[in-house]
Amino acid sequence: MDGTELRTSLRDMWDTRPARPREGRHVAGVAAGIAHRYDVDPVLIRVAFVVAAFSGVGVLLYVAGWIALPDGTDVPTTRNRPRGVALVGLAILGAIAFGSLFDDNGYGILPLVVAFGLLFLLHRSRGGRTAVAPAAAAPVDEPGTVSLVKGTPPAWDPLGAAPFAWDLPEPGGPPPVPARRRPPVTAVTLGVALLAGGATALLMLALGVLSFSNAPVLFGVVLAVLGLGLLVGSFLRAGRGLVPVAVLVGLLTWGSLAASSFEWPEGGVGDLTLRPATAAQLQPLYSHGAGDIDLDLTVLDLSAPGAPLVTEVELGVGDVTITVPPDADLTFTGSTGVGAVRAGDERRDGIDGSLTVTDLGADGVAGGRPLQITVNAGAGDVEVLRG
Repeated sequence: MDGTELRTSLRDMWDTRPARPREGRHVAGVAAGIAHRYDVDPVLIRVAFVVAAFSGVGVLLYVAGWIALPDGTDVPTTRNRPRGVALVGLAILGAIAFGSLFDDNGYGILPLVVAFGLLFLLHRSRGGRTAVAPAAAAPVDEPGTVSLVKGTPPAWDPLGAAPFAWDLPEPGGPPPVPARRRPPVTAVTLGVALLAGGATALLMLALGVLSFSNAPVLFGVVLAVLGLGLLVGSFLRAGRGLVPVAVLVGLLTWGSLAASSFEWPEGGVGDLTLRPATAAQLQPLYSHGAGDIDLDLTVLDLSAPGAPLVTEVELGVGDVTITVPPDADLTFTGSTGVGAVRAGDERRDGIDGSLTVTDLGADGVAGGRPLQITVNAGAGDVEVLRG
Protein backbone atom coordinates (compact mmCIF):
# COMPACT_ATOMS: atom_id res chain seq x y z
CA MET A 1 0.00 0.00 0.00
CA ASP A 2 1.49 3.32 -1.09
CA GLY A 3 0.88 6.72 0.47
CA THR A 4 -1.89 7.65 -1.95
CA GLU A 5 -3.86 4.48 -1.24
CA LEU A 6 -3.39 4.97 2.49
CA ARG A 7 -4.73 8.52 2.35
CA THR A 8 -7.66 7.36 0.20
CA SER A 9 -8.55 4.63 2.70
CA LEU A 10 -8.34 7.00 5.66
CA ARG A 11 -10.48 9.55 3.85
CA ASP A 12 -13.03 6.87 3.01
CA MET A 13 -13.11 5.76 6.66
CA TRP A 14 -14.03 9.31 7.68
CA ASP A 15 -16.50 9.96 4.86
CA THR A 16 -18.39 6.71 5.46
CA ARG A 17 -18.22 6.77 9.23
CA PRO A 18 -21.45 5.36 10.68
CA ALA A 19 -24.12 7.15 12.63
CA ARG A 20 -24.95 6.10 16.17
CA PRO A 21 -28.35 4.41 15.90
CA ARG A 22 -31.07 5.24 18.36
CA GLU A 23 -32.28 1.63 18.42
CA GLY A 24 -30.18 -1.10 20.01
CA ARG A 25 -27.72 1.20 21.77
CA HIS A 26 -26.57 0.46 25.32
CA VAL A 27 -24.73 3.69 26.13
CA ALA A 28 -24.20 6.07 23.21
CA GLY A 29 -24.48 3.66 20.28
CA VAL A 30 -20.80 3.75 19.28
CA ALA A 31 -20.38 -0.04 19.25
CA ALA A 32 -23.75 -0.56 17.54
CA GLY A 33 -22.89 1.98 14.83
CA ILE A 34 -19.50 0.42 14.07
CA ALA A 35 -20.99 -3.09 14.01
CA HIS A 36 -23.81 -2.01 11.66
CA ARG A 37 -21.37 -0.25 9.34
CA TYR A 38 -19.09 -3.27 8.94
CA ASP A 39 -21.76 -6.00 9.33
CA VAL A 40 -20.36 -7.67 12.44
CA ASP A 41 -21.96 -8.66 15.73
CA PRO A 42 -22.17 -5.69 18.13
CA VAL A 43 -21.13 -7.99 20.97
CA LEU A 44 -17.67 -8.34 19.42
CA ILE A 45 -17.22 -4.56 19.27
CA ARG A 46 -18.43 -4.15 22.87
CA VAL A 47 -16.03 -6.87 24.05
CA ALA A 48 -13.21 -5.08 22.20
CA PHE A 49 -14.02 -1.83 24.03
CA VAL A 50 -14.04 -3.68 27.38
CA VAL A 51 -10.65 -5.27 26.62
CA ALA A 52 -9.28 -1.87 25.60
CA ALA A 53 -10.53 -0.44 28.90
CA PHE A 54 -8.06 -2.67 30.77
CA SER A 55 -5.19 -1.01 28.87
CA GLY A 56 -6.44 2.42 29.92
CA VAL A 57 -7.62 3.65 26.50
CA GLY A 58 -11.05 2.02 26.23
CA VAL A 59 -12.95 4.98 27.70
CA LEU A 60 -10.85 7.39 25.63
CA LEU A 61 -11.70 5.54 22.41
CA TYR A 62 -15.40 5.35 23.27
CA VAL A 63 -15.61 9.08 23.99
CA ALA A 64 -13.77 9.79 20.73
CA GLY A 65 -16.36 7.68 18.87
CA TRP A 66 -19.15 9.48 20.72
CA ILE A 67 -17.83 12.81 19.44
CA ALA A 68 -16.83 11.76 15.91
CA LEU A 69 -19.91 9.70 15.00
CA PRO A 70 -23.11 11.69 14.41
CA ASP A 71 -26.30 10.91 16.27
CA GLY A 72 -29.18 9.45 14.27
CA THR A 73 -29.72 6.72 11.72
CA ASP A 74 -28.40 8.30 8.51
CA VAL A 75 -24.92 7.49 7.28
CA PRO A 76 -23.02 10.78 6.85
CA THR A 77 -21.73 11.84 3.46
CA THR A 78 -18.74 13.92 2.45
CA ARG A 79 -20.85 17.03 3.01
CA ASN A 80 -21.12 16.32 6.71
CA ARG A 81 -18.26 18.10 8.45
CA PRO A 82 -17.54 17.86 12.19
CA ARG A 83 -18.98 20.67 14.20
CA GLY A 84 -16.85 23.06 16.21
CA VAL A 85 -17.63 21.31 19.48
CA ALA A 86 -16.57 17.98 17.99
CA LEU A 87 -13.32 19.48 16.74
CA VAL A 88 -12.55 20.88 20.18
CA GLY A 89 -13.36 17.53 21.80
CA LEU A 90 -11.16 15.64 19.35
CA ALA A 91 -8.35 18.13 19.98
CA ILE A 92 -8.60 17.52 23.75
CA LEU A 93 -8.58 13.76 23.24
CA GLY A 94 -5.57 14.13 20.96
CA ALA A 95 -3.75 16.07 23.67
CA ILE A 96 -4.53 13.34 26.20
CA ALA A 97 -3.29 10.69 23.78
CA PHE A 98 -0.11 12.68 23.17
CA GLY A 99 0.42 12.98 26.90
CA SER A 100 0.22 9.20 27.25
CA LEU A 101 3.49 9.05 25.29
CA PHE A 102 5.22 10.00 28.52
CA ASP A 103 3.43 7.40 30.68
CA ASP A 104 4.63 3.89 31.44
CA ASN A 105 8.10 4.47 30.00
CA GLY A 106 6.75 5.82 26.73
CA TYR A 107 4.50 2.90 25.85
CA GLY A 108 1.17 4.53 26.77
CA ILE A 109 0.36 5.28 23.11
CA LEU A 110 0.78 1.64 22.00
CA PRO A 111 -2.83 0.55 22.81
CA LEU A 112 -4.15 3.51 20.79
CA VAL A 113 -2.02 2.55 17.79
CA VAL A 114 -3.15 -1.09 18.04
CA ALA A 115 -6.84 -0.11 18.31
CA PHE A 116 -6.66 2.23 15.31
CA GLY A 117 -4.75 -0.39 13.31
CA LEU A 118 -7.44 -3.00 13.97
CA LEU A 119 -10.16 -0.55 12.93
CA PHE A 120 -8.24 0.28 9.75
CA LEU A 121 -7.87 -3.42 8.88
CA LEU A 122 -11.59 -3.93 9.54
CA HIS A 123 -12.38 -1.10 7.13
CA ARG A 124 -10.03 -2.51 4.48
CA SER A 125 -11.62 -5.97 4.67
CA ARG A 126 -15.29 -5.06 5.19
CA GLY A 127 -15.51 -1.39 4.26
CA GLY A 128 -17.45 -2.16 1.08
CA ARG A 129 -20.39 -3.53 3.02
CA THR A 130 -23.33 -1.18 3.40
CA ALA A 131 -26.63 -1.41 5.20
CA VAL A 132 -29.56 -2.74 3.23
CA ALA A 133 -31.73 0.19 2.17
CA PRO A 134 -35.45 -0.06 2.89
CA ALA A 135 -37.68 -0.92 -0.03
CA ALA A 136 -39.22 2.04 -1.82
CA ALA A 137 -42.91 2.58 -1.33
CA ALA A 138 -45.24 1.84 -4.24
CA PRO A 139 -46.25 4.95 -6.22
CA VAL A 140 -49.62 6.44 -5.35
CA ASP A 141 -51.82 7.75 -8.15
CA GLU A 142 -52.98 11.30 -8.05
CA PRO A 143 -56.76 11.80 -7.84
CA GLY A 144 -58.36 11.66 -11.26
CA THR A 145 -55.53 9.77 -12.93
CA VAL A 146 -55.19 6.16 -14.03
CA SER A 147 -51.85 4.38 -14.01
CA LEU A 148 -51.17 1.74 -16.63
CA VAL A 149 -49.81 -1.47 -15.15
CA LYS A 150 -48.08 -3.86 -17.46
CA GLY A 151 -47.36 -7.48 -16.76
CA THR A 152 -49.02 -10.85 -16.32
CA PRO A 153 -52.28 -10.88 -14.32
CA PRO A 154 -52.04 -12.77 -11.02
CA ALA A 155 -53.86 -16.05 -10.53
CA TRP A 156 -56.74 -14.42 -8.65
CA ASP A 157 -57.50 -12.06 -11.67
CA PRO A 158 -57.21 -14.24 -14.81
CA LEU A 159 -59.27 -11.79 -16.94
CA GLY A 160 -57.14 -8.81 -16.02
CA ALA A 161 -60.12 -6.81 -14.78
CA ALA A 162 -58.37 -5.15 -11.84
CA PRO A 163 -54.85 -4.16 -12.92
CA PHE A 164 -54.73 -1.50 -10.21
CA ALA A 165 -54.66 -4.25 -7.55
CA TRP A 166 -52.19 -6.65 -9.13
CA ASP A 167 -49.55 -5.71 -6.54
CA LEU A 168 -51.70 -7.13 -3.76
CA PRO A 169 -50.61 -10.50 -2.34
CA GLU A 170 -52.37 -13.72 -3.21
CA PRO A 171 -55.42 -14.58 -1.08
CA GLY A 172 -54.36 -16.30 2.10
CA GLY A 173 -51.13 -14.26 2.38
CA PRO A 174 -47.60 -15.26 1.45
CA PRO A 175 -46.24 -18.55 2.69
CA PRO A 176 -44.58 -18.27 6.10
CA VAL A 177 -40.85 -17.74 5.99
CA PRO A 178 -39.10 -20.35 8.11
CA ALA A 179 -37.09 -18.87 10.96
CA ARG A 180 -33.37 -18.81 10.30
CA ARG A 181 -31.63 -21.22 12.58
CA ARG A 182 -28.53 -19.80 14.16
CA PRO A 183 -25.35 -21.88 14.09
CA PRO A 184 -24.67 -23.66 17.41
CA VAL A 185 -21.55 -21.60 18.08
CA THR A 186 -22.05 -21.49 21.86
CA ALA A 187 -22.54 -25.22 22.33
CA VAL A 188 -19.72 -26.19 19.97
CA THR A 189 -17.27 -23.70 21.50
CA LEU A 190 -18.04 -24.79 25.06
CA GLY A 191 -17.56 -28.42 24.05
CA VAL A 192 -14.24 -27.70 22.36
CA ALA A 193 -13.13 -25.60 25.35
CA LEU A 194 -13.87 -28.47 27.75
CA LEU A 195 -12.01 -30.93 25.52
CA ALA A 196 -9.04 -28.57 25.17
CA GLY A 197 -8.94 -27.96 28.92
CA GLY A 198 -9.18 -31.67 29.70
CA ALA A 199 -6.49 -32.57 27.18
CA THR A 200 -4.20 -29.86 28.57
CA ALA A 201 -4.74 -31.08 32.14
CA LEU A 202 -3.95 -34.69 31.14
CA LEU A 203 -0.81 -33.59 29.31
CA MET A 204 0.37 -31.52 32.27
CA LEU A 205 -0.38 -34.43 34.60
CA ALA A 206 1.62 -36.81 32.41
CA LEU A 207 4.55 -34.38 32.38
CA GLY A 208 4.32 -33.87 36.13
CA VAL A 209 3.74 -30.12 35.87
CA LEU A 210 0.08 -29.97 36.93
CA SER A 211 0.15 -27.70 39.98
CA PHE A 212 -1.53 -24.61 41.35
CA SER A 213 1.29 -22.39 40.08
CA ASN A 214 0.65 -23.64 36.51
CA ALA A 215 -3.11 -23.15 36.67
CA PRO A 216 -2.89 -19.98 34.48
CA VAL A 217 -1.72 -22.17 31.60
CA LEU A 218 -4.80 -24.37 31.86
CA PHE A 219 -7.18 -21.42 32.14
CA GLY A 220 -5.36 -19.68 29.29
CA VAL A 221 -6.02 -22.57 26.91
CA VAL A 222 -9.74 -22.53 27.73
CA LEU A 223 -9.85 -18.74 27.38
CA ALA A 224 -8.15 -18.89 23.98
CA VAL A 225 -10.79 -21.33 22.68
CA LEU A 226 -13.59 -19.12 24.01
CA GLY A 227 -12.03 -16.08 22.36
CA LEU A 228 -11.85 -17.92 19.03
CA GLY A 229 -15.51 -18.89 19.40
CA LEU A 230 -16.48 -15.26 20.04
CA LEU A 231 -14.57 -14.20 16.95
CA VAL A 232 -16.30 -16.79 14.75
CA GLY A 233 -19.67 -16.03 16.32
CA SER A 234 -19.33 -12.32 15.55
CA PHE A 235 -19.37 -13.09 11.83
CA LEU A 236 -22.17 -15.66 12.11
CA ARG A 237 -24.24 -13.47 14.47
CA ALA A 238 -24.27 -16.16 17.12
CA GLY A 239 -22.42 -17.19 20.27
CA ARG A 240 -23.54 -14.43 22.63
CA GLY A 241 -23.87 -16.99 25.41
CA LEU A 242 -20.07 -17.27 25.43
CA VAL A 243 -19.61 -13.75 26.80
CA PRO A 244 -20.39 -14.46 30.50
CA VAL A 245 -18.39 -17.69 30.37
CA ALA A 246 -15.40 -15.86 28.85
CA VAL A 247 -15.62 -13.14 31.51
CA LEU A 248 -15.69 -15.76 34.29
CA VAL A 249 -12.73 -17.69 32.87
CA GLY A 250 -10.86 -14.41 32.38
CA LEU A 251 -11.34 -13.54 36.05
CA LEU A 252 -10.16 -17.03 37.06
CA THR A 253 -7.10 -16.64 34.85
CA TRP A 254 -6.27 -13.25 36.36
CA GLY A 255 -6.80 -14.56 39.89
CA SER A 256 -4.60 -17.61 39.33
CA LEU A 257 -1.85 -15.40 37.90
CA ALA A 258 -1.98 -13.12 40.93
CA ALA A 259 -1.98 -16.05 43.34
CA SER A 260 0.79 -17.99 41.59
CA SER A 261 3.09 -14.95 41.64
CA PHE A 262 3.06 -14.97 45.46
CA GLU A 263 5.23 -17.48 47.34
CA TRP A 264 2.98 -18.77 50.08
CA PRO A 265 4.90 -19.13 53.35
CA GLU A 266 5.06 -22.23 55.45
CA GLY A 267 3.34 -22.13 58.81
CA GLY A 268 0.25 -22.95 60.74
CA VAL A 269 -3.28 -21.59 60.81
CA GLY A 270 -4.71 -19.32 63.50
CA ASP A 271 -4.12 -15.95 65.10
CA LEU A 272 -0.72 -15.10 66.60
CA THR A 273 0.05 -12.53 69.30
CA LEU A 274 3.77 -11.87 69.67
CA ARG A 275 5.43 -9.57 72.25
CA PRO A 276 9.21 -9.98 72.45
CA ALA A 277 10.61 -8.34 75.58
CA THR A 278 14.25 -8.16 74.51
CA ALA A 279 16.19 -7.79 71.29
CA ALA A 280 17.31 -11.42 71.59
CA GLN A 281 13.68 -12.60 71.61
CA LEU A 282 12.89 -10.75 68.36
CA GLN A 283 13.04 -13.36 65.61
CA PRO A 284 14.54 -12.44 62.20
CA LEU A 285 11.58 -14.12 60.46
CA TYR A 286 7.98 -14.82 61.41
CA SER A 287 6.26 -17.10 58.84
CA HIS A 288 2.60 -18.07 59.05
CA GLY A 289 0.07 -19.67 56.69
CA ALA A 290 -3.27 -18.11 57.60
CA GLY A 291 -4.57 -15.97 60.45
CA ASP A 292 -3.94 -12.57 61.99
CA ILE A 293 -0.54 -11.60 63.38
CA ASP A 294 -0.21 -8.98 66.13
CA LEU A 295 3.46 -8.09 66.72
CA ASP A 296 3.95 -5.73 69.69
CA LEU A 297 7.45 -4.20 69.96
CA THR A 298 6.63 -1.43 72.44
CA VAL A 299 8.48 -3.05 75.35
CA LEU A 300 11.80 -3.29 73.50
CA ASP A 301 14.60 -1.11 74.91
CA LEU A 302 15.90 0.89 71.94
CA SER A 303 17.52 3.75 73.86
CA ALA A 304 21.13 2.57 73.52
CA PRO A 305 22.75 3.11 70.11
CA GLY A 306 23.53 -0.01 68.18
CA ALA A 307 23.01 -2.00 65.00
CA PRO A 308 19.47 -1.96 63.56
CA LEU A 309 17.02 -4.59 64.79
CA VAL A 310 15.83 -6.40 61.65
CA THR A 311 12.74 -8.62 61.41
CA GLU A 312 10.50 -9.87 58.62
CA VAL A 313 6.91 -11.13 58.62
CA GLU A 314 5.53 -13.46 55.92
CA LEU A 315 1.79 -14.28 55.94
CA GLY A 316 -0.40 -16.09 53.42
CA VAL A 317 -3.88 -14.86 54.34
CA GLY A 318 -4.75 -12.51 57.20
CA ASP A 319 -4.01 -9.12 58.72
CA VAL A 320 -0.69 -7.99 60.17
CA THR A 321 -0.56 -5.32 62.87
CA ILE A 322 2.82 -4.12 64.17
CA THR A 323 3.10 -1.70 67.09
CA VAL A 324 6.41 0.13 67.65
CA PRO A 325 7.55 2.55 70.38
CA PRO A 326 6.53 6.21 69.89
CA ASP A 327 10.10 7.52 69.47
CA ALA A 328 11.61 4.56 67.59
CA ASP A 329 13.50 5.24 64.36
CA LEU A 330 11.65 3.05 61.87
CA THR A 331 12.26 1.86 58.33
CA PHE A 332 9.24 -0.10 57.15
CA THR A 333 8.56 -1.91 53.86
CA GLY A 334 5.20 -3.61 53.41
CA SER A 335 3.47 -5.34 50.50
CA THR A 336 0.24 -7.27 49.99
CA GLY A 337 -1.23 -9.07 47.02
CA VAL A 338 -4.78 -7.97 47.78
CA GLY A 339 -5.54 -5.51 50.58
CA ALA A 340 -4.16 -2.31 52.11
CA VAL A 341 -0.80 -1.25 53.56
CA ARG A 342 -0.82 1.58 56.11
CA ALA A 343 1.99 3.31 58.01
CA GLY A 344 1.29 6.68 59.63
CA ASP A 345 -0.38 8.93 57.08
CA GLU A 346 0.74 6.76 54.14
CA ARG A 347 -1.61 4.20 52.62
CA ARG A 348 -1.67 1.92 49.57
CA ASP A 349 -4.79 -0.03 48.53
CA GLY A 350 -5.74 -2.49 45.83
CA ILE A 351 -3.79 -5.14 43.98
CA ASP A 352 -0.07 -5.63 44.66
CA GLY A 353 0.04 -2.73 47.10
CA SER A 354 3.51 -1.77 48.31
CA LEU A 355 4.71 0.94 50.70
CA THR A 356 8.11 2.00 52.10
CA VAL A 357 8.31 4.51 54.96
CA THR A 358 11.19 5.95 56.97
CA ASP A 359 10.06 7.68 60.19
CA LEU A 360 12.08 9.12 63.11
CA GLY A 361 9.18 8.88 65.53
CA ALA A 362 7.40 11.42 67.67
CA ASP A 363 10.59 13.23 68.73
CA GLY A 364 11.71 13.66 65.12
CA VAL A 365 15.36 13.08 66.09
CA ALA A 366 17.51 10.16 65.01
CA GLY A 367 18.87 8.33 68.02
CA GLY A 368 18.91 4.98 69.71
CA ARG A 369 18.69 1.62 68.00
CA PRO A 370 16.64 1.73 64.77
CA LEU A 371 14.06 -0.82 63.64
CA GLN A 372 13.92 -2.32 60.14
CA ILE A 373 10.67 -4.20 59.50
CA THR A 374 9.56 -5.95 56.30
CA VAL A 375 6.10 -7.48 55.83
CA ASN A 376 4.91 -9.60 52.88
CA ALA A 377 1.27 -10.71 52.88
CA GLY A 378 -0.70 -12.60 50.24
CA ALA A 379 -4.17 -11.30 51.06
CA GLY A 380 -5.05 -8.99 53.92
CA ASP A 381 -4.27 -5.64 55.52
CA VAL A 382 -0.86 -4.60 56.87
CA GLU A 383 -0.63 -1.75 59.40
CA VAL A 384 2.12 -0.17 61.53
CA LEU A 385 1.08 1.74 64.66
CA ARG A 386 2.86 3.84 67.23
CA GLY A 387 2.34 2.58 70.79
